[in-house]
Amino acid sequence: MAESASRLSRLLDRNLAILTDQPGPPLVVGAIILAMALIRATLFPGTGGDDGEQLIFSQFFAWGYQVRNPPLYTWLVMAVSQVTGPGLWAVNIVKFSLLYAMYLFLWRAALYLFATRALAGLAALAPVLFYFVAWEVVTGFSHTVLTACLYAAVLWLLLRLRDATPGRLSDYALLGLAIGLGGLAKYAFWIFLICLLAAALMDRDLRRRILSPWMVLAVAVAAAVMAPHYLWLAGHLDTLAAQAGDTAAAHGGFSLTGLAHAMKAAAGFLSPFWLIALLCFPMAFRPLKTPAHPMVRVLGTYMILVLTMTAVGTLIQPDFRIRTHYMFVLLFAPFWVLLRAEAAGAPASRQRTLAALITLVLWAQPSALIAKYLFEPLSCGRCQHHIPYADLAAKIKGLGFAGGTIVAYWHPDPLPGNLRAALPDARVISLKHPDIIPPLAPEAAGQCLVVWSADAARDNRSTAIAGANSLLNAGIAPDTPQRLVISPLEGLPMLTSGKTAALGVILTPGAGDCR
Repeated sequence: MAESASRLSRLLDRNLAILTDQPGPPLVVGAIILAMALIRATLFPGTGGDDGEQLIFSQFFAWGYQVRNPPLYTWLVMAVSQVTGPGLWAVNIVKFSLLYAMYLFLWRAALYLFATRALAGLAALAPVLFYFVAWEVVTGFSHTVLTACLYAAVLWLLLRLRDATPGRLSDYALLGLAIGLGGLAKYAFWIFLICLLAAALMDRDLRRRILSPWMVLAVAVAAAVMAPHYLWLAGHLDTLAAQAGDTAAAHGGFSLTGLAHAMKAAAGFLSPFWLIALLCFPMAFRPLKTPAHPMVRVLGTYMILVLTMTAVGTLIQPDFRIRTHYMFVLLFAPFWVLLRAEAAGAPASRQRTLAALITLVLWAQPSALIAKYLFEPLSCGRCQHHIPYADLAAKIKGLGFAGGTIVAYWHPDPLPGNLRAALPDARVISLKHPDIIPPLAPEAAGQCLVVWSADAARDNRSTAIAGANSLLNAGIAPDTPQRLVISPLEGLPMLTSGKTAALGVILTPGAGDCR
């Protein structure tokens, strides 16, 4: 028994060293993310709505696409598409690269905060114990991953400034660049930045850096990076005001419902990490007998400010439901917990336990992706990630489509973006985004293809035709004959047997701007 316990102890020690020292977070998390990226890109023939949306937007460059989100993520997809083509590889490379960068920035920030590399590595990797970080970002979300990466970058740069004597101009410039990119990533970034800077003013060293005259350089760099987009946004304030007015008119009034949603979102985002933290480091939640790192106070105040602003916002706008992934602003919660645990003298055995749980989740990520591909067809309804778009596209070409404009209905399957990946030479219009119309080349003389999911519960044929006519003056008669293309879902034959994807197709020579 004693020998078995000793062997287990050595194994746990070795695991902790692999995670946090040799090879450490950069290589460990890099290997896992690379595996997930390859699995995601090679096994699954389809993608979800968020990634598909980016394939539609990235057909042309603009300083802004919709007032709902800034354009940086779209620009990144567009840049990668120049190398890979406008397919699933492009969106996967962008997403998983940003996820990896998020962990790297957290790791570099943690090295400034913790006395040991072991706790620094665990703090950097602990966000994998958030379900939304470990799984949801792998199969969904786009702007959120980019914004989380920039949250971590800003924290790292602030800590660099805090430790530098004196503050380096290059760090101020980098901080300005990170802030500018954050402003181009998601508008919620401003809530994060305001709360973090306000909390940082409580620390003497950070206050000296933030109030330094050199901070003007950071502001100037950030302004230069953001200016073109925010000038574009200023020209679309009427659209933003109209959306806000419609929302207020429909749901105005004071209510506690939004507050309940916010509390649920915060608890959901922190799960199951908060439970693991309570079990592994209960001492972190008790009054400390020894002083903790000054950043404990900063991070704690930051999270209180974020939650307070969220609560106030939900009371003012009770109609605006806080979704769980909005709470990525709580990404630094593991830092707060482990810094307090370090101050409380958390025993090494607790660190080994946390490391073992992190290792299990890291290995579970690629394994779960493979399991999703193999077994999801047993239970999924639409099975969106298993729709064989390449085969459907080949059959559409077999009907005579040689190129031109595709008008695709977006529900219940994210057809537009996936057809953009499967037919990269075509111009694709998504009826979900009628304001995103890629320019038509003056010499274009292609065909007009209208597509919808023919096996959906609701027949969207008439809506798809009406959209093509209203947006592009396609001139398609309501009684125009349609054709069907049908393909079996991809996956293990014994598990996908009898399951197919069917598209309704109308192909015309091309008219108006649908050509």
